[in-house]
Amino acid sequence: MGPNQEKRLTHIDLFAGCGGLSLGLEEAGFFPLFVNELNEDAMRSYLMNRTNFNPLLEKKYNVSDVKQLVLNDELRTDLVKQMERDYKISFKDGDLDLLVGGPPCQGYSGIGHRRSYSVERQQVPSNHLYEDMAFLISRLRPKLFLFENVKGLLTARWSSVGRKSEIWDDVREKFSDLDEYEVKWTLVHAKNYGTPQNRPRVLLVGVRKDSG
Repeated sequence: MGPNQEKRLTHIDLFAGCGGLSLGLEEAGFFPLFVNELNEDAMRSYLMNRTNFNPLLEKKYNVSDVKQLVLNDELRTDLVKQMERDYKISFKDGDLDLLVGGPPCQGYSGIGHRRSYSVERQQVPSNHLYEDMAFLISRLRPKLFLFENVKGLLTARWSSVGRKSEIWDDVREKFSDLDEYEVKWTLVHAKNYGTPQNRPRVLLVGVRKDSG
């Protein structure tokens, strides 16, 4: 097994920020294999806090732009082979336990929802990162995946003349098209789980059908 990883559940964190979601997963017993985060300061914080936990994250298992993994087949294949060797797992055999991701939500947030459509949401590249996440799920075959986003996603439109909830319909369809997975979703409020703030979040979970 990899460093400090013996008998631990494994996860990959996309759009990780400074690592809030990873921290919760680590406290629940998960071990991070790979991280993606575009913001340089957030990435630096994520890696700095895990130098002793898993030094391989900083050395080679991080990428800033998720598009590098999606569009560069050679890079992705090479990283997969290296992780399989270092962590003693097989992505092809479905050994990865969990892949999580909360794509940037500026286009779906309450503020974004009230702004003018000077640029239609469909034209904003970051609003399509859920498609990249779905692609990587299909390639890395985690037993579980978790997509997290803001409540505004449920009612957001692609354009000023669009249909209410059309973005959420597209998101659900993209993940539901992953044939290996049973997909469910719900809206949760952090206040119901011991956090002193409302913080409503959409959680969409996929369970690989052969992992039960």
